[in-house]
Amino acid sequence: MISTRLHRFGAAIFMLITLGISGEVLAKEHTTKKTHTAHIAAIKDSKKQASSKQEYSRNSESSSLPDLRKYPSGTPRKKAFLRTVMPYITSQNAAITADRNWLISKQYEGRWSPSERARLKDIAKRYKISWSGNTKRIPWNSLLERVDIIPTSMVATMAAAESGWGTSKLARNNNNLFGMKCAKRHCNNEPGKVKGYSHFTSVKESVNAYVVNLNTHPAYKSFRKSRAQLRKADQEITASNMIHKLKGYSTKGKSYNNYLFAMYQDNARLLAAN
Repeated sequence: MISTRLHRFGAAIFMLITLGISGEVLAKEHTTKKTHTAHIAAIKDSKKQASSKQEYSRNSESSSLPDLRKYPSGTPRKKAFLRTVMPYITSQNAAITADRNWLISKQYEGRWSPSERARLKDIAKRYKISWSGNTKRIPWNSLLERVDIIPTSMVATMAAAESGWGTSKLARNNNNLFGMKCAKRHCNNEPGKVKGYSHFTSVKESVNAYVVNLNTHPAYKSFRKSRAQLRKADQEITASNMIHKLKGYSTKGKSYNNYLFAMYQDNARLLAAN
């Protein structure tokens, strides 16, 4: 009788030990599976985020102008337009400022590394300035007169004026926000494009072309001279003091500048907010 009880007691203990070990194993397996599942989810989330960033990067670099006619006219459309174009204008001016600051920092240095020579050569080429490569004869005045910003609010105002806040056929079909015409031999008259006007692959390209045009074309020499004078007087380059300095952009002359300035003033708050 006693041995039977001992036998039953031992069997019970054995079962408890077995159940304990099984529970521990199952717990470990559950934890491992849970950790593995979380790890896979993290990887998928990471890939998804990377994909989203890549997609955003592609869109921000080469996107066409969205159809802004879908927005109600007035403030909603204006805000949508500015959200689209402002980042490109800001980015372009930041790049110009970086080049300008670098030129100023090198103006009184006598030593030039090969990479610095290459950078100067590239800047001179982009701004259509003739330079022999001799670092002792650098056309500093021409460089600093051309390598300078166009006020962000001025660029945005002109884009809005020329494109009807992004709704014109030229803006929609050609990504041309500034009414820029093309030379006959350089016109890309593809089907669906507005003929006689430049066609750009993206909003960014349109903004860059406009800024380069004002900074290099002989027709806007007086604009650049006025800007240089403000620099010498240590005055800020703003839309309010530069819009009236732009001559020759329209056949309407001063009335065009007055129109631009009134448009700038009417939308000053929206422009500042973006």
